[in-house]
Amino acid sequence: MPPRTSPLTAIVSLAAGLTLTLTACGGNGGGSDSPSGTIGAPDSSGTGTATATVTGSPGADGGRSMAPSGGSTNAGPGTGTGADGTRCRTAQLAFAVAPGSGAQSKGSQGAVTVTLTNKGAKSCVMKGYPGVDLVGGPTRWSLTRQTSESPSTVTVRPGATTTFVIFYLPFDKGDGQEFRPKSIVITPPDETHSHSLPWTYSSVLLQDGATHPGTYVGPVGSK
Repeated sequence: MPPRTSPLTAIVSLAAGLTLTLTACGGNGGGSDSPSGTIGAPDSSGTGTATATVTGSPGADGGRSMAPSGGSTNAGPGTGTGADGTRCRTAQLAFAVAPGSGAQSKGSQGAVTVTLTNKGAKSCVMKGYPGVDLVGGPTRWSLTRQTSESPSTVTVRPGATTTFVIFYLPFDKGDGQEFRPKSIVITPPDETHSHSLPWTYSSVLLQDGATHPGTYVGPVGSK
């Protein structure tokens, strides 16, 4: 009669056989275990194994709020448009020049305050500098930005108004080249459509090639 194998011995032998089989199927012949916290996944070639780390934390974008193109992740409280907000479109804004704009005395720098009123049904947000061109005859002068004041996100509720300021240096005889603007062409931040307003003030000293011209534009929200 052949010797009888105890149940415990049979279980141990079976486990050893499974271990050898699994080790041979690794595909790389190294027989090393996957690091703790990784799972195996087929690589693109179908041979070998690629590993992906598994963690208990969110992925790279987990919980992150993505801003729409040209928008801001901080739309401010009470916008009524969600956390990302909706940028103000040119078509939903009414443009005007505030009363009292212009140089207050001869030889002094002038300031033209432009108002932007939300005529839409929902709040919108703006941040940054508008594009401003002074246009007169064949000359189109794209103004530089005022860098002493940092832009901030501005929420404009329906019917509400925000402003920005155009600072200009009036022309005085003997100063240099005179420029007579006829219109102000305004493009809101992150927009491509413009709106024009008439320029009803004095001539401007043309400094379109200057490093620090006396005519420039401030950010939206400035007064």
